[in-house]
Amino acid sequence: MSTPARYDKPDLLERLTNSTAFAVLFGTAATMLAPIVLLGLTVLPGIVLAEANPDIGDELGLLLPWGGLIGYVGLFRAYRPSPSAEGYWATLACLVVGMVTAASLIVGLIAIGICVDPLSGGAIVVLSLPIIAALGRIARLRRLRAAEQGRVRDSLPLIFLTVALAEAVCAIAIGVQLAGAG
Repeated sequence: MSTPARYDKPDLLERLTNSTAFAVLFGTAATMLAPIVLLGLTVLPGIVLAEANPDIGDELGLLLPWGGLIGYVGLFRAYRPSPSAEGYWATLACLVVGMVTAASLIVGLIAIGICVDPLSGGAIVVLSLPIIAALGRIARLRRLRAAEQGRVRDSLPLIFLTVALAEAVCAIAIGVQLAGAG
């Protein structure tokens, strides 16, 4: 005799990101990153108007505060999931934009050699907490959506997303290091 397994329980990633310790760490990281994002958004118009012909790297760098803001919007939207499919996909898109922004900042810090020693690696930890929080929110949204639709939740796409993000960050870091050496 077997008992049916419940598929609407939170998984490990969701339980980790809902813990009090993670909430304190993430709150500290968000408090440290929010002024930087807001400063980037207020300084951005002046930089754009002052630059007549910016380089392509400068143009992409100007998008980072917007990516951080969109990521924050996604984290706040994920607290109360939308009942519509469009709202669900908009929240996922915001979370992915925020994760890509944080990952690009991590790669940039590694590329310029700021956070390669263990003493100054705190910036990588601070920037990785929003990525972990976003992955936890995605897991929660997927669980709630699967329970709403009455189907079994599959965590394999979330695992593939995590592995793909890690591989992309590693590939970009290796490419930047090779470009800097050559």
